[in-house]
Amino acid sequence: MLHASDQAAGLRRLFRRTHSAVVAVFACGRRPDALALQTLLALTEGAHRIVVIDEHAPGHGSLLSTAGLPEGGDLLGALEGQHDVTEAMRELADGLWVVPAAATVQAVSLLDDTHHARLEAGLTELQRRADLLAIHAVGDPRHLTPFARAAARHLLVVEASGVGARSACQWIKGLAAAGAGSLEVAVSGARDRADATALFASLNDFTGRHVGLPLVWRGEVERDALAESMTAPLGERHPAEGASAFIRRLRACSSQASATG
Repeated sequence: MLHASDQAAGLRRLFRRTHSAVVAVFACGRRPDALALQTLLALTEGAHRIVVIDEHAPGHGSLLSTAGLPEGGDLLGALEGQHDVTEAMRELADGLWVVPAAATVQAVSLLDDTHHARLEAGLTELQRRADLLAIHAVGDPRHLTPFARAAARHLLVVEASGVGARSACQWIKGLAAAGAGSLEVAVSGARDRADATALFASLNDFTGRHVGLPLVWRGEVERDALAESMTAPLGERHPAEGASAFIRRLRACSSQASATG
């Protein structure tokens, strides 16, 4: 029997008339793959449905590899007309679906109009099926992928360690250079709330002195309702605005990558 929260989530999806927002997730720590998986699982709490476009290659930080599940398939197959985009969705846990897309990331700047139309239709369908469409971002802070650039929201998940803090500073500089308007931050593995807020304060001080990128505190992965804050509108923006804009920006970012590639 479904709990009331599960029933409510099901009704939201059944009567959804707009598409979910898109957030690129950047994990900073000693095991960024495990940290990303932990965060995405936390986002499913409260019966939220999360669909993840995983840019990481099999055996190189992909969510399926991290979870010990067999790899296979890629979003690129749907773009080539081999199967429907929903067939690329792999259920990793209750409420969490992964769409492998490492090959797609490599090919996105080379797509012709037909493939781009299929990509946009596929992403629209994935957004319709999710409360949040997440991008498990690959690469380094100096070379963001078109998917990561196109996402309107960027969530930086920082492990409370020296490695996590140093990695976070590099991502902050890279995202600021890429034109990110703001950056949402969650902390993981802190000893207590004071430890977590001290880490956030140090990152906020770093951004104020070096890049001027506004940081938004989203709490701790283990202690706070991360799903509620990430599926709610950011400021005055409606989620559908970010969803439709994501498609437009992706095409623009893909064109830029093609021109510079």
